[in-house]
Amino acid sequence: MIKEINICGVFVAPFAGYLLVALLIFFPLRMLFDRYAIQRWVWHRPLFDLSVFVIILSLIGLMF
Repeated sequence: MIKEINICGVFVAPFAGYLLVALLIFFPLRMLFDRYAIQRWVWHRPLFDLSVFVIILSLIGLMF
């Protein structure tokens, strides 16, 4: 189990680190989706983006 991260005396939950890694993966992936116009096949783009982010975050959580 991963313990809290100490940042200048402030303990941060490891989930915050997972969120940061997921964002770093999500933004280039979203730009890739924009480049290939994925919104043509998606019904609701914000809901699709949220779903992709949750999937990435879940995979990161399962890895650790």
